[in-house]
Amino acid sequence: MSFFLFPGQGSQTPGMGQDFYESSPAARGILERAAALAPVGFLGAIFHGTPEQLKDTRLAQTALLAVEVAVAQHLEAAGCRPAGCAGHSLGEFSALVAAGAAAFEPVFRLADVRARLMAENVPEGGMAAVIGLPPSDIEAALPADVQVANYNGPQQTIISGGLAGLEEAERRLKEAGARRLIRLAVSGPFHSVLMAKAASRFRDELDKMELKPPRIRYISSVSAEEVRDPDEIRRLLGEQMLSPVRWTDVMGRIGPVPAVEVGPGRVLQGLAKRMDGAPAVELAGTVEAANALLALG
Repeated sequence: MSFFLFPGQGSQTPGMGQDFYESSPAARGILERAAALAPVGFLGAIFHGTPEQLKDTRLAQTALLAVEVAVAQHLEAAGCRPAGCAGHSLGEFSALVAAGAAAFEPVFRLADVRARLMAENVPEGGMAAVIGLPPSDIEAALPADVQVANYNGPQQTIISGGLAGLEEAERRLKEAGARRLIRLAVSGPFHSVLMAKAASRFRDELDKMELKPPRIRYISSVSAEEVRDPDEIRRLLGEQMLSPVRWTDVMGRIGPVPAVEVGPGRVLQGLAKRMDGAPAVELAGTVEAANALLALG
């Protein structure tokens, strides 16, 4: 049994999921259920759209959710049942479904609402990757209006905040010895308190969704703790837009079990390779990769 890890926004690529749709009845079923809830042309936009089209937040978030759950269904139908689940930011919603804590359709609708609220309530700001400086040194250097958004590893941390605050943070971090600072191509200061308006409205929608105790291990990316109580899952999901993704701690919490990146790309595999003691992460973003994983037993 492997631990299922679900990547977040930014991992989407044109054509993702098409090979599963064409060859896996289990995956096709999920993608068709998603298409029934989405605007006309949803699957065509995923399979044949341009990278620019897939940057649209509403399409990107719902498309990633659908493809990730479809891949998980393909793996489970072939006998690869997860030992547990965790997701990086948006990927946490795919993890909810795979862990049996929520049904696919309401989670899909919730992801669409999340994307819309994030698009409609984005304050001025941005994010930057800080390379080559320990998280504790980064935290000590940040001005009050900038915060850590992603703890991605011992040498990669993402910060988020207003534009003026980011400029000051970058100046301080260079002085502190950061090797590289990379401003990210995002539309706002995600995973920061500046997203409070969107988060408040999102909680109103989240309160309407039924949640159940997960049937397997489920690790929150907000607390980096295993969570079983539905009310606690709901509370943590409601804090997600405002809180850092504690991915380093999530990977440490998994324990000595094999893991698989359930979705397109290899972002989570790359992060794991840079963490001491993290489990090895296999890929399952294509039918070929998934079936090679299944052949290992």
